[in-house]
Amino acid sequence: MTQVSKRSVRSRTKTWSSFGNLGRRPSEYEIVTHNMNHTYGGSAEPLEMGPNVNGNVWLREHRDQRLFGVSDWNQFRDPDELTYRKYCTLQDEQETYVDCLLRDFTDAKKSDAKLSTEALNFLQLTMAPCRYLGHGEQMLSAYIQQMAPSAYAGNCATFQTADALRRVQRVAYRTKQLANAYPGRGFGSSERRMWEQEPDWQPVRKAIELALVEYDFDRAFVKFQLVLRPILNNLFLNQFADVAHTLGAEADALISRNLYLDSQRANRWSIGLAQYVMNQNPKGRDELRLVLADERAQAGELIQVGARLLARYATSDTAEHFSIRDGKGWFGKGRHIENSVADAISARVFGEWTA
Repeated sequence: MTQVSKRSVRSRTKTWSSFGNLGRRPSEYEIVTHNMNHTYGGSAEPLEMGPNVNGNVWLREHRDQRLFGVSDWNQFRDPDELTYRKYCTLQDEQETYVDCLLRDFTDAKKSDAKLSTEALNFLQLTMAPCRYLGHGEQMLSAYIQQMAPSAYAGNCATFQTADALRRVQRVAYRTKQLANAYPGRGFGSSERRMWEQEPDWQPVRKAIELALVEYDFDRAFVKFQLVLRPILNNLFLNQFADVAHTLGAEADALISRNLYLDSQRANRWSIGLAQYVMNQNPKGRDELRLVLADERAQAGELIQVGARLLARYATSDTAEHFSIRDGKGWFGKGRHIENSVADAISARVFGEWTA
């Protein structure tokens, strides 16, 4: 081979040249994700149709003009670098774990038959209605995915949508198990009434329904990914698990802790995307902070009503658990147990959210 032909081979364009001067071979995650969003950055119109087609008008108005002033979204990376293959492997392991929990507790140990009145009231009030909460989160996650300006962000929201569906299925399954064990208590038939009429659920329902009509990508992302989802999942998965544990509903506590792993993964990419925006454009940083400031009052209300729901059937064991774990003396001093637990949950969730 001549010297000229050798040089021509070396200069031949590589299959990953769209990454630019990366300086390394791209990872599997980057190869299957990079530049895969066909609706952004490729042509004058998001969709290969006329400019006045509804889809193009919608994407131009609610996404392309609402991107925090950031133009290059292909440099963002999911901290977990999830691909479809990795996600399926991960969740197969998690689902196997939950299936084993259900076989051990509900089938072998018959734990549902041993639940106290307080535990049943608690599950009926705070677990069963989460089927509606989870479905709302599923729709909101799907909208973020549809509006995302790159596959690096859109894929994260896609997996988050699947996480929400997983939660809905598990809540529905547990609700049916409890309905079979206690046919007269209204499991499977009363949670819609609670979701629509129980006073302390109404701020949660209102927040979800208003988020569903927040069409601009920037506000939708901040409102849901940085405010509603982390707060509500901390309340009704993480804090729920602690209260359920003290009431003897151990199967539900362990399932919720497992589902909360999905929410923590969503926290990582959401915070990562917010940090990317702030690093890319100072004006985007200011816009993000303004939207967060607008949502702060609603966040406080959601934390308060969620804490009240979780604390309604608390026992002295519940109060003692929070007092010992947080080291703040919530229990005792003549205070009602419900108030002590609600204060402890509120302080914990608000502290974790603002951190």
